[in-house]
Amino acid sequence: MQHKEYLVGVDMGGTKIAIGLLTVDGKIIKETRMDTRGHEGPESVVSRVVEAINALTEGYDIRSVGVGVPGIVDTAKGIIEYWSTFNWQNIHLEKMLHAQLQKKVTVVNDASAATWGEFNFGAGRHASNMAFMTISTGIGGGIILERKLYNGSNMLAGEIGHVTVNPNGPRCNCGKYGCLEAYASGLSIQRLAMEAIKNRPSILSDMEQQEKRPIDTKMVFAAYASGDDVAQEIINQAATYVGIVLANFIQTFNPDCIVLGGGVMKTNARFMEKIQEVTQQYVLPSYRQTYEIKRSELFENAALIGAANLII
Repeated sequence: MQHKEYLVGVDMGGTKIAIGLLTVDGKIIKETRMDTRGHEGPESVVSRVVEAINALTEGYDIRSVGVGVPGIVDTAKGIIEYWSTFNWQNIHLEKMLHAQLQKKVTVVNDASAATWGEFNFGAGRHASNMAFMTISTGIGGGIILERKLYNGSNMLAGEIGHVTVNPNGPRCNCGKYGCLEAYASGLSIQRLAMEAIKNRPSILSDMEQQEKRPIDTKMVFAAYASGDDVAQEIINQAATYVGIVLANFIQTFNPDCIVLGGGVMKTNARFMEKIQEVTQQYVLPSYRQTYEIKRSELFENAALIGAANLII
């Protein structure tokens, strides 16, 4: 039997759920992953999560459990108000987990959890005011002000992926038009590339035929690195819109650190450089030496670590 307390972090994604046993200083001792299978319903998912937590933590004294979930979350009540992937609405996740685990449970938006993880244990740990943006299948974000996670009046702060960058742009999954996510997320980069090669020559067409599968984001970044015109246009457009949004954020909140995470940020160093260049271009001169833009240090573990430690 262990004689000190540990934490549990849960990162519930649309495809996978990651569960970790952590020390109070953010170190992952053990972890496990499973398919989400959210279409089976919240009761089924919670049952499998509880079973995995019990197996992972046997013999350990658990202080609390933190859960990061995509979508709109009321942390004060522990409710998933809306998770679009599975059309979950008004799911009392905190009560469901607490009833079976008999531990303190906190439920938070996954981007907010990742923000807290990066701020305390990752690339933002020396910051006082920080912005976090995750660029993956979608785009999410979070805000640290005066070393505290800023949630807003209705726990809705940080939806940076749905800032409008072009009101005449394509329809976003959220229903609005021209959101940042409609241009710079992994799915949107893939969609824009597939549309472009219908009418323009590109090595992406050759890659699609050679690999015998549809274009994905990694292919687009590989074509970008090789100088392909279509890929260059799509990726540079994504980087430009990200940079513009960050410049606006810098002039609004004056953070000393911006952390960029998510799978898309793992793909190409030039993409990061382009974002930094555009941000510098669009901020007022007096802001240009006031911030750093950094790549995530925790990446796929950011939300898991942050969710566990939000309770503390």
